[in-house]
Amino acid sequence: MSVRKKAMGADFWMNRAIELAYKGKGRTAPNPAVGAVIVRKGLVVGEGWHKKAGGPHAEIFALRAAGIKARGATVYVTLEPCNHHGRTGPCAKALIEAGVAQVVIGARDNSPKKGRRGAEELRRAGVKVSLGVLKAECHRLCEDFFKHSSTGAPFVTLK
Repeated sequence: MSVRKKAMGADFWMNRAIELAYKGKGRTAPNPAVGAVIVRKGLVVGEGWHKKAGGPHAEIFALRAAGIKARGATVYVTLEPCNHHGRTGPCAKALIEAGVAQVVIGARDNSPKKGRRGAEELRRAGVKVSLGVLKAECHRLCEDFFKHSSTGAPFVTLK
């Protein structure tokens, strides 16, 4: 997988994570479509996206692809990693256990019951966390999830 993209910044890598997330769009409800890219020394060492509800999240697929190369790497993820147990384990814990150095988050998870805890957990473990890279694009990607998790109502678009 090692693709070198010299001098590419956070926006570049987050755009790649967004591209990956769109591969799962429409297949993950009621969960969000999320993409993740793991970069170490300018190389992509792992990528993943949430493929279906109840299955592994984007971060887990990316960590599996990266293996030990995730240690010391930077993870770009479109939505704040979860920090709760549901049908899958907490992604924040998996990132910590993998030894990543930094997590760059596009949009915060603002769901009332489970959101805004992943970044805190990562920071407590000594992982550097950056927030809001391509925030509007990442938020738009998860509009349906945010609407449903905060109101219980579906997200509807009319023409």
